[in-house]
Amino acid sequence: MITASRLSQEINSYQAKLQEKPGTAAALNQRNSSLLEIDRLFVCVQEGANAVSILENFGLYFPDTVIRSEAEGTKSRICFLENLYLAIIWLEDKPPSSQTAINFPARVNWQDNHTSPFGIGLSRRQEPDVTTLDSCPISDLRVDKYLAYSQKNQQNAIEPLVFFIPDRLKYASILSCKQQTSQKYLSHPLGVRNITDIKMSVQTGKRRNSNVLDWLQQEKLLKIARTDAPLLEITFDGGVRGEIFDARPTLPIIFRY
Repeated sequence: MITASRLSQEINSYQAKLQEKPGTAAALNQRNSSLLEIDRLFVCVQEGANAVSILENFGLYFPDTVIRSEAEGTKSRICFLENLYLAIIWLEDKPPSSQTAINFPARVNWQDNHTSPFGIGLSRRQEPDVTTLDSCPISDLRVDKYLAYSQKNQQNAIEPLVFFIPDRLKYASILSCKQQTSQKYLSHPLGVRNITDIKMSVQTGKRRNSNVLDWLQQEKLLKIARTDAPLLEITFDGGVRGEIFDARPTLPIIFRY
């Protein structure tokens, strides 16, 4: 049996090797002044079962567990990669039990109301000098259910939602705590392991009322483009095979691998 400490050592060793190789997970989360990195992504859809089925047929593995959030009125399925995870989120049949910060009904219906279906979760790097978000130039942060949001970005549903994750909920902590199941979760029929590049397109001609996206691009956390429709372009393992899978129109995602 692999112990938690052994798995943690293996993960640290693997990530150290990535630092020596171009076009790997280390290239995605470059060192930046904020010392933050991308922890997770989500995509809102109208029909979760259909969206997940498309990605499973493509070769990604989704555990059977459906995560329900009564407060938000959503269900989700998660695809785990070695450096972050991708969640597919859709609405339950019944309304949420309480008002939450994220306007999921608007984001789920992105094809009809020109909103963004995307969310980006950021967490702190595991470095001793990281103690606060003081280096983040977002002046309107507020905490809602343990996550921190920019209020302007939260209210602006035409842009991806950006949120900050506390250490105890970050993906690296979750992965190291599930040593027996993590290898199964990370075994994809397609053979991919890491997300190494992210490009997110948001719609042109819309007023931006927050500086979050400019800051993300400045910190080289991901690439931002302006187009006629939202699009998420994900590259696995540096695109070593030179292949492309386009999940549109069901999912606004293009995969390169």
